Amino acid sequence: MFKERAVERFKKEFGGASRTTAKVTAWDVGAELGVVVQTDQPNREEAAYVWLPYPPDGQPVPELALEYPGEAGRHSNTYASPGLGRGKPALKLVLRDEQELDDTITYIRAFQSFLPLPELRARPTEPVDAALIPVEVAKMPHAPEIKARREAIPRAIQREVWQRDGGRCVECGTKEKLCFDHIVPFSRGGSNTVRNLQLLCEPCNLSKGNRL
Repeated sequence: MFKERAVERFKKEFGGASRTTAKVTAWDVGAELGVVVQTDQPNREEAAYVWLPYPPDGQPVPELALEYPGEAGRHSNTYASPGLGRGKPALKLVLRDEQELDDTITYIRAFQSFLPLPELRARPTEPVDAALIPVEVAKMPHAPEIKARREAIPRAIQREVWQRDGGRCVECGTKEKLCFDHIVPFSRGGSNTVRNLQLLCEPCNLSKGNRL
């Protein structure tokens, strides 16, 4: 699986893991820079979830990253790594191919050396006409009707999130019973931005709710 290839590649680049649990493999590559590969997820998708500290002020955030502000719940096995302690903001990169893995390592090397961070852009999963989005829009879930105090998720934002996440739950990889989930809930100040939205299936969404 791709997450296993990612672990082997990080071992080659950064040496033996600093910490290994049943759910993650982690490296301490700097005083405030931990790199965590999630090994318990995803189970049905060729992808790797890589957790990194939030970049310094003024430095770019990778396009293929989901942003987790300090107050947001996230994978508990990340907290022990440098720069990823509880209450600190974090990034969850969803990597799906060798080029994205190469680019991420370049990004980490720059982070490690206190150099300007390179732009880490997401790429479409397949060539498409520039005017089209490579997803089956008819299969996209509709965001439920919400109370007037909340702003509806714009359809264009839904389409971009669907494309980025490949029409799958970002936790388990299923294509069934999907919904648009706010990483930081509205009740905690979350917004309808691409970086604050992710696709989750109903069971994973309920599981997340139980953790928050």
